[in-house]
Amino acid sequence: MGTSKIFLGFVLMILCLQSKAQKIDSNYHNYLYDNRVAYFKQLPVVKGAIIFFGDSITQWGDWSEFTGFKKVLNRGIAGDNSFGLRARIDEVLRHMPSKLFILIGTNDLNIKNAATTVVDNYKKIVREVKTVSPRTQIFIQSVLPINNDLIGRQYYTSTNEEICQLNTELKRLAVTERLTYIDIYPLLLDKQAQLDAKYTYDGLHLSGIGYLKWVDYLKEKKYL
Repeated sequence: MGTSKIFLGFVLMILCLQSKAQKIDSNYHNYLYDNRVAYFKQLPVVKGAIIFFGDSITQWGDWSEFTGFKKVLNRGIAGDNSFGLRARIDEVLRHMPSKLFILIGTNDLNIKNAATTVVDNYKKIVREVKTVSPRTQIFIQSVLPINNDLIGRQYYTSTNEEICQLNTELKRLAVTERLTYIDIYPLLLDKQAQLDAKYTYDGLHLSGIGYLKWVDYLKEKKYL
């Protein structure tokens, strides 16, 4: 094979890899994400806040009301994934939070991002927090279970087996980075090892008592 053909093959390979990376990296970018990030940036800084950081499962929780704390900020965006969290960590860090509760991965699994990709993004987020705001306590929370009978498979295709595999990797990361891993997953299961129907209304997102179960556990363990 001539030198020119080898070079052309190399260029095509790089373009292919870039295309795949851009496809994965751009999934979080949409109208809701961009507008919600812009909205967050317009809000005043709350030094030492407790921040819940994640996707729709975080966004739809009334964390201040659930916890009874005033300095609790909700930084959830529906549809977000681990790339989206990485892209907006600067907005979170401007508050120099006292505690940061991270929950992400549900949407990554749905778009078939590998667990290793999610963990790599987590690692980058964690290390940036440690660099910029070293006094922030970081909590990695397990991805929550789903209920196979209730969930709409037309919009969510991942499984509890895949979720457990990701959670295993997240727990390992927490140990490596010397962080607290919070295993919410088993708290919400029924006897069939599914997300208990009383804690959800669609098999994926939580009901009010689901969130209260979660927060009660955080308080019981003195994380809040």
